[in-house]
Amino acid sequence: MSKYVARHPRTGKPLALEKDVEVETSLKPPKSKWDGYELSIFELKELYENILPLATGKISEYELNHLDVNDKKIKLNQVDGIKALPRLNSKHNDEIYDALILGLNDSLVENRIASLQILHICACRKPDGLWDILAELLDDDDANVRNTAIKSLIASVPIFPSGCEVLLYIELRHELKYRRDGAWKALNELLKKWPEAAMSHLDILSRDDDVDLRRRSSKLLSHVANRKSAIAWDLVGWALQDEDDQVRDNASKAIRTVTNHEPRQALIFAETALFDTFQPVRKRAVQALERLGASSRVNSLIIRGCRHSDLEIRRNCIKMLPRLMSEDELRDLSFELLNKEKNTGLKEILTEYSKDDQLEGTEFEKNKFLAPAEPVDPLEKEINKDLNKPSNDKKGKD
Repeated sequence: MSKYVARHPRTGKPLALEKDVEVETSLKPPKSKWDGYELSIFELKELYENILPLATGKISEYELNHLDVNDKKIKLNQVDGIKALPRLNSKHNDEIYDALILGLNDSLVENRIASLQILHICACRKPDGLWDILAELLDDDDANVRNTAIKSLIASVPIFPSGCEVLLYIELRHELKYRRDGAWKALNELLKKWPEAAMSHLDILSRDDDVDLRRRSSKLLSHVANRKSAIAWDLVGWALQDEDDQVRDNASKAIRTVTNHEPRQALIFAETALFDTFQPVRKRAVQALERLGASSRVNSLIIRGCRHSDLEIRRNCIKMLPRLMSEDELRDLSFELLNKEKNTGLKEILTEYSKDDQLEGTEFEKNKFLAPAEPVDPLEKEINKDLNKPSNDKKGKD
């Protein structure tokens, strides 16, 4: 079983997952016509001996001694031979490579398509020069070949982040939308398998002059932000300062993710986003502050938000105040904010906060602040009871 070690696009050093493991490349080859049929050991041996001659065109057809659903003998052609190349064991690696190169450069469209479908599997054994050929087939004259080449790129990038680095860089910026879309799907898959390699691409994309590239890259930041990585936090931080509203909006969605595992970093992002010029960004900053809970820095940021020029930000921050401070502190701050607040609704809330129930509340509210009566001594109860009893003399006279 062969394995491929992915390398960092810049340093060339092996990339590591959470645990230092290699990428498993025992990928399944395309389904063959003989799958599901019970072939004897001798039949399989003979079949495998004919896969290479069939794939290279040395023989045009190979017939199995089995009937298909239409009661006709199963006949294999060159396309079937090409698709079956990954089924051969590693001792045939050089021959498989030669047959693949032959198929990729074949004049027949169906052979080029079949070769592209197994390219990422065979490349695990010998990748030399395959990415250059893949780049050529992305510009093939036939639309079906071009579409299959894009699928091959999507399958190859997560396995070969270093080998496909230049090709992916070009395709992410391609002028044709379907080519760009395919490359971005590949980048998404790379992000799942090798986040560090994907972030190297996002690092460049996030500072590109093309706003569409920055917008697309910012959409991936929520997936990047779930990692405790300085690079990931830099990407979010840069995007939050972008000149484009949509980029900042996409980046602000990542703040919630960061609050789950790195509250201090999330607070830095929230502080940047709270005073953004775009309302949805500010809204997410407030939501992040609500999740972060009380701390001196959070409190200070929320108090600043109570003076924000945006009405919605002021309202949200003012409503959070009772959770942050004592009644005396809340009253003092409310008096201070009332002097500058012009919105009628917020004035009512601040007036309610500034009211001292002990002095200005209803009778019921005032009674809550009264000290409970001291318990009556049992002896004193007895004395009062005796004093309240009618005397015997008074009874006799009656």
